[in-house]
Amino acid sequence: MGNNVFANFISEEGTVNGTSTINLTIKSRRVTLTNDSTTAALQFKFNAGEDYATLNPAETVSMEFTSRNVYLSGTAVPYRLWVAC
Repeated sequence: MGNNVFANFISEEGTVNGTSTINLTIKSRRVTLTNDSTTAALQFKFNAGEDYATLNPAETVSMEFTSRNVYLSGTAVPYRLWVAC
């Protein structure tokens, strides 16, 4: 997993195998999550008590919310995460 901090953004790229929690160093304001797989679905949620939502192959979701965690689940699914602060 690669993690980079830019002026007002955090980027995170990697591959999820099983479940993973990304702990953000700052509270997010806007999140963009991309499933970079061409075949596998990526599941995600922002609160531990929520059900997972599904991001199909090559889909991107962008939303505003305030959280310090992103929960991912999948089998060998590459992803990209951009967080605006």
